[in-house]
Amino acid sequence: MLSDYRTWLESELALLGNASHHAYAFGQANMAKRAIERLDEETSDKVILTLERGEAAAISTALEMLEEATTTLPPALAGLRERLHVGFSEAGGAAKNETHPADA
Repeated sequence: MLSDYRTWLESELALLGNASHHAYAFGQANMAKRAIERLDEETSDKVILTLERGEAAAISTALEMLEEATTTLPPALAGLRERLHVGFSEAGGAAKNETHPADA
């Protein structure tokens, strides 16, 4: 998903660069260049995953079930569960038929 966005920005930059004699195109090309630089900066030390909502909900549920069975999650898994909860919140709430203890 992000690689597609980066590719699109690069194509826009090339297209606008060919019309750089127009002030508007020059400004748009600079904006596209800054967007590519910012995208690279923001993602350089991250692993980006794209999950379907149902898949993310299943992972979250499995982590919650594991926590119930063991009474505690290793810090890495607890962090993953929290990141999933944040992702649900940012995407407009919990997955269908799923509630999280943090939301209660």
